[in-house]
Amino acid sequence: MNILFENIESLSRNYQGIAIEEEDCRQHLQGPVMENLQDREEWQDSLDRLRALRDETGFDANEGLMADIQALENEEIQVQQFRVGEAYAEVILEQEFVCRFHWNEKRDARNPKGNKNGADLVGFIEVDSQVLFLFGEVKTSSETANRPPQVMTGSGGIEGQLRDIYNDRRKRQILISYLQNKMRHFPAEHQFRTDFDASFRAYYSMDNYHLVGVLVRDVEHDERDVSLSYGRLRSHVLEPKGIKLLAMYLPIPKEDWGQIINNKD
Repeated sequence: MNILFENIESLSRNYQGIAIEEEDCRQHLQGPVMENLQDREEWQDSLDRLRALRDETGFDANEGLMADIQALENEEIQVQQFRVGEAYAEVILEQEFVCRFHWNEKRDARNPKGNKNGADLVGFIEVDSQVLFLFGEVKTSSETANRPPQVMTGSGGIEGQLRDIYNDRRKRQILISYLQNKMRHFPAEHQFRTDFDASFRAYYSMDNYHLVGVLVRDVEHDERDVSLSYGRLRSHVLEPKGIKLLAMYLPIPKEDWGQIINNKD
């Protein structure tokens, strides 16, 4: 990861533009991004359960069991470019910016092509040794006619979405309740629980949380992609709340992401 530009007012209020090297990008797409899109942990658990049933002594397996095993073994990941962008954003935030997403939201989708509810990113961020709720939005765009692109400033763009989360306490409460519901699936000593407890206390004692907007690009970098939006948001989102905008510049055109993820390139 190479930093192309940045404006660091503080650890909790800043914007950055980063470039991913091509080799790293391919490794990400075929590794953690693919695993995020597939929800590798759940996929492996489902496959292991079916195989165990198949191999159980005395169990009379029907054709459907074998068909489901084969389907999982040969499963091709359904790739939507905006979903790849969301998954890639999570990967980079976790690897480089001390963020944690303990629950893969794919597990909640009854329709694999359905939209997420509430926010694209719901998790935790560690800022200056303090764990806070992270609420964020991700957009993927190749537009160069406007800087920033419409996905930042237009209707339904990152600026407006982050403003809505900041202005709407009820929306934040729904996102917190969502995390609380998922946290209950984990043992007492799991980091999900400790992250939630720390963030919960910070939210209700200091009114503190963090907003993150990630713009995923496959074009030449331009600081205006996020600088102008950051200037407007920093005036609206008052401290101690954190605000971070991140522009990620990938060297591989988004039209090729699907083939790489499915190991066809």
